[in-house]
Amino acid sequence: MIEPGTRLAGRYRLDDRVSEAGGSTFWKATDEILARSVAVLTFAPGFPRVNDVVTAARAASRLTDPRLTQVFDADDSGERAYVVSEWVTGETLEDLLAQGPMAADRAAAFLLEAAEALTSAHSAGLAHLCVTPHNLVWTSGGTVKITGLGVEAVLSGAHSDTPALDDVQGLGNMLYAALTGHWPGGEGTVLPPAPTGADGRPLTPAQVRAGIPHNLDAIVSRSLGLPVHGAPERFDSPAAFADALAKVPRSPLPFVPLVGSTPPSVVPRPDGTPDRTASMSAAAPQPIPPVQTVPDSARMRPPQPPQHTTGGHRATGGQGSVNKPLMAAIAAIVLVVVAIGGWGLTQMTGDSGAKSNKARVPTKPTQPSKTAAKELAVSDTHAISADDHATRGTGKAVDGSMSSYWTTSWYADDHFGNLRSGVGLVLVMKNKVTIDKVTVTMPDGTPGSVQLHVGDTGTQSDKKTSTGNAVGKFDLDGEHVQGRYVTLWFTKLPKIGSFQIHVKDVKVYGSE
Repeated sequence: MIEPGTRLAGRYRLDDRVSEAGGSTFWKATDEILARSVAVLTFAPGFPRVNDVVTAARAASRLTDPRLTQVFDADDSGERAYVVSEWVTGETLEDLLAQGPMAADRAAAFLLEAAEALTSAHSAGLAHLCVTPHNLVWTSGGTVKITGLGVEAVLSGAHSDTPALDDVQGLGNMLYAALTGHWPGGEGTVLPPAPTGADGRPLTPAQVRAGIPHNLDAIVSRSLGLPVHGAPERFDSPAAFADALAKVPRSPLPFVPLVGSTPPSVVPRPDGTPDRTASMSAAAPQPIPPVQTVPDSARMRPPQPPQHTTGGHRATGGQGSVNKPLMAAIAAIVLVVVAIGGWGLTQMTGDSGAKSNKARVPTKPTQPSKTAAKELAVSDTHAISADDHATRGTGKAVDGSMSSYWTTSWYADDHFGNLRSGVGLVLVMKNKVTIDKVTVTMPDGTPGSVQLHVGDTGTQSDKKTSTGNAVGKFDLDGEHVQGRYVTLWFTKLPKIGSFQIHVKDVKVYGSE
């Protein structure tokens, strides 16, 4: 029997049964290897569509849009088939409408995110087919999330020859509900049904609620096949729906406070200014200072030979000038005697003195030894000052795969919607190392900005060594700074389809 406490694949512990229907059970579980909450779907013995559900889940796992629920694992090879996906916390569209319909500009912003997410799914050949107010979630991290892509269609037995039109109608139904508080899509929700006209079709949003802008009323009508002034054609894809909604004035997201967005314990100092209070209380080991070379003024210099003049010498005894050849001969004899005396003195004092003097006279300045940089292993990863989405999956940035990403949530602009000053990805090395450079790979797009910090605290208060454009593949100079923590501190978001961070791969080079 599958019951609370059961472990699947030796790592997924089932904690709480959330719901059960049609031979499948939805659980809140714990991934004991990665120590995180996950959602697990299990199946009753003999469930007829197990293989189809697992196949759909595996197809959905290839999608990288963070507005679609991530699938982590799916298996039907053993006695207990299962699907593991991210645990999404927040409020569904149904929850949000419990207090009444949304303002028009907020409804437009909310549904544009959903439309863009389904557009990315359709571009990969996948459709949802079962979009309801339960599947659209405003997460506790302040983002929009669509759940159940592909899987719910199989569980419910939904099939379609026109999947793009069906998902457009699902988007139109949800925009209708967001604007009016009524549901035009049949059963499956506690929202009251949309009022209908004499022809049995739902009234348009503007007929149900006063003040609905004409452009939004027209978008809903074109999605649901309702009469529209001028008789424009129906939208044929989620992309067409998204394009039309993008032209409507919208409220910037997020429009509710984030949950768990308290500031970090260490005051951010991206400019590298030291925090004197923090440095006195941290009790963390200090970086080893770099080797200091001796300045030229302090080195022993070889003795300079005496300077000799060659001018004539006049006698002081009044005898006239001295014979120059005679003086030259005398000078030569004196020099020979001095040379012989110096050699003898050297022999008397021994060779040790000469060797010692020679050792104190270097022929060139002393240079610190250099070790060739190599790729260093990263022992752990985590995020700082991060939103709910960015705290998960940090290991994907260093797993060596270009198909997996560490990502943050979507923001309204490149300054994190003024919700935070930055987001950090921290790489923890096994021991203190010397960093030569860090190579980062991200998708192409409009550049953001990232700083490299190296030190012993794992925060942006560590030494800032360089700044780079956060887009594509680029290198950040580590300046041979020593530390155990390497922090990528993103201060400006790149635009890669949306304002968020996608890190494919990070490699650290240096010496141990």
